[in-house]
Amino acid sequence: MPAPLRLAKASGHTPRQIAARQRDLITTDQLRSAGLSDAGITRRVQAGELRRVHRGIYTFALAPLSREAQALAAVVACGPGAGASHFACGTLLGVSRFRSALIDVVSPRKRTLEGVRVHYCRTLRTQDITTIRGIPVTRFARLLVDFADVLTPFQLANVLHMGAFKGLVPPDIPDATGRHNHKTLAKAFALHRSGSAGTRSTAEDVFLTFDLPEPLVNVVYLGFEVDFRWPAQRVAVEVDGPHHGRPYDRNADLARDKALIADGYTVLRFSADDVQQRGPAVTHLVRDALGR
Repeated sequence: MPAPLRLAKASGHTPRQIAARQRDLITTDQLRSAGLSDAGITRRVQAGELRRVHRGIYTFALAPLSREAQALAAVVACGPGAGASHFACGTLLGVSRFRSALIDVVSPRKRTLEGVRVHYCRTLRTQDITTIRGIPVTRFARLLVDFADVLTPFQLANVLHMGAFKGLVPPDIPDATGRHNHKTLAKAFALHRSGSAGTRSTAEDVFLTFDLPEPLVNVVYLGFEVDFRWPAQRVAVEVDGPHHGRPYDRNADLARDKALIADGYTVLRFSADDVQQRGPAVTHLVRDALGR
């Protein structure tokens, strides 16, 4: 497992051996420690033997760096105390379905790096950072606070749901004093504690933007997780992605619908395309069912 670059030692190893232990990355200090002068580093860059990733960070790799190598390079470029955050952290922790073309890093110092979104935080604490597969990242509690600025409560509830599988959810709501969206964090925890798995797809995110009364979202009922449910009106809505065409999923859908109908529910099913491309028509159908 590669160690963070700032902890790796160069003594007794060639530059390529050092880079091989840390995702094909090597710092200027490590190159110097391995016996290369600044002029020697420059010559190797000009010859194409070394490739600059960020200031002070190089790679011997000719192929594009892996996403994890890019994250590690970005964190190291931001200096001690920094950590991958937001979407990059969510991916590394395995708790988020959200992705970003940019690599997010939270840092106690200001930096401008190509392909990196640096979130400056002068009050970043050492205890806010941990290490995953050799890459410094923010801890789950800090990730929740950061995500509350960019996700909806239902999206954040899904992050909590996925974090619960890994035993990462803290017993109390993380302190978000001074942050603009502490209410988002509080509602996400309330949803999680009520049994909601939050939204699981972009289509479900879009559905919740429609002008409809707020439903229960992905809460287990009658032994099934129901996408959207209005208990008082006895209405349930399922939003089906492409995988619902598989025989296993079709059988599960039929069993869920049968149980809900037997319990007095009206069940409406829409495809993800219906929701994302024909929103007004979907809204009208759901409103009509709720009205009945």
